[in-house]
Formats: sequence, structure tokens, C-alpha cells
Amino acid sequence: MLALYRVIIHLGCFAPFVWLTSVLLSGDETALGTDPIKEIEHFLGYTAIVIFCIMFLLGIVLQLRNKNQYQILRRPLGLWAFFYALLHVASYLVLELNLDFTLFFKELVSRPYLIFGGIAFIILLVMTMTSLPSIKNALGKKWFTVHQFAYLAIICAGIHYYWSVKSLTLDPIIIGAVICFIVAWRYLSQYILPTRR
Repeated sequence: MLALYRVIIHLGCFAPFVWLTSVLLSGDETALGTDPIKEIEHFLGYTAIVIFCIMFLLGIVLQLRNKNQYQILRRPLGLWAFFYALLHVASYLVLELNLDFTLFFKELVSRPYLIFGGIAFIILLVMTMTSLPSIKNALGKKWFTVHQFAYLAIICAGIHYYWSVKSLTLDPIIIGAVICFIVAWRYLSQYILPTRR
């Protein structure tokens, strides 16, 4: 059953990439709106933050159902979130800045929402690297402490997303509410589920 769940997760996370690839190969630029480059960047970033949120929500559901043996399913979700975050950054660097690294770092330090996005990306990168079995074993108990920074990452990603869309529409409201719930659960679960910690 665990293997089946893994397959479902991978197929579900791969689907947005397949859709975007099919749109790009079709040559139908209107499918991405009036500014295709911006739409590609936003789509990849949005997909990353949605998968990242799902990773946390799955953990909460498993905790509530006392199915902690399935917590391992959160790992592929985290890796897919990093995959889309990496594509999000790469699309900005390649499509918008034409691989101008000087301009990239100049933009990064001058725009607050990019700073928050950069923090989230670095944390995701560290989490991905420390998910390798050899590094995880080397870290020992410190591995859990390192991965607690995921909560900081989701907060920074949420702020980055809200500022990047530059409008209070339904999507950032929903994402913001989900992130608030995730962070609140992190601190309240110890009182709600004291016997399952």
C-alpha cells in the first residue's frame, strides 16, 4: 500500500510539469496569458508552494489518524516542492534575466519579496540535501532540528508569494490561511494530541 501511495504522489506532482510542457510544445502562447514568461514563473512557484503545503497537511492528517509509519510519504512531496522551486528560480534567471547573475543578485538584495523567496529556497535546498540517507545518518538527531526550519521556509514562501502576486485575490488568501493553520498546529498539537507526540 505504501508503494501505491508513493506512485500516486509522484504522478500527481508530475502532472503540472506535464501540463506546462504540453502547453509550451503546443506553441499556443495565449494559453499562458498576455505575459507568458511571468505566467511560467508564477505557475512554477505556485505549484511549489502548493506541494509544500500538502506535505505539511499530510503530516497533520497522519498525526491525527496516528499513522506515523506513513510519514515517510512526506519526503517525495518535499523533493517535488524543491523541484518546482528550482524551476521557478531557474525560469526567473533564464527567461527574465537572460542568465545575468549580476542583475540576479542585485535584484535579490533590493526586493524584499525576493529575499523571503531566497530564504525559503535555501532552506528547501538544505532539506533536500540532508534527505540523502548518508547525510541524514551523519546528522543523527540533528537531522530533526534542521528540518524544523521547514516552518520558517513555508512562512517565507507565503510572504514571497503574496508580495509577488501584488493583489489580495483568492489564491493568496487560501495559501495564507493554510500556512497560518500549519504554523498554529505546530505549536498547538502538543496540547491537542499530548499522547501522540
